[in-house]
Amino acid sequence: MTELTLTPSTSRRSGRWILFALAAVCLLPLLLAVYFRYVSPPAVTTMAGKPLTPFVFPYAWVQQMDGQRLAPPGVGGQWWVVVTGSGACDVACRDVLYLTRQARTAQGRNMERLQRVWVLTDATRPDAELLASHPDLQVLLATDERVVQLLGGETKDAASLIHLVDRRGYVVFKYEPSVEPGVFIKELRKLVKF
Repeated sequence: MTELTLTPSTSRRSGRWILFALAAVCLLPLLLAVYFRYVSPPAVTTMAGKPLTPFVFPYAWVQQMDGQRLAPPGVGGQWWVVVTGSGACDVACRDVLYLTRQARTAQGRNMERLQRVWVLTDATRPDAELLASHPDLQVLLATDERVVQLLGGETKDAASLIHLVDRRGYVVFKYEPSVEPGVFIKELRKLVKF
């Protein structure tokens, strides 16, 4: 039986292979990072909503339809999808209310984490038939012009913007009324899981 002995040149060769393997293991993540950063960067997805500098929803400047003040939620509250507009609710307003209803329904088991809110910017009472078609909609009345400036634009006639309020009561996103429904639903799905 032949005995295997390591000569100095064999030992040097195996040492080089070990050094090469260690260098490859250490450099591979760096090379991959450079490749994906400069050669083939991942596609950037843009959000349909405009991220806002978070501000507290103006609870003190709104009230329920029966005149009671609205209490701020605790930290574990629901996400709110807030629509702002006149109680007369034209076709664009009805479309936005329908969109928010469909977006909430599309959340499936997470639907209860989402509350729809309509902040009226004037004293016009909404149509009873319209309210009946949106039974899960909470209707609030703005009691201060600053609500209109914060959530609805500069005038009471501003288009029905959609704002997203997180579970802590901070307004964090703004959506245009013309937002693509599928994209809006997907973004809500990602957010309300948390």
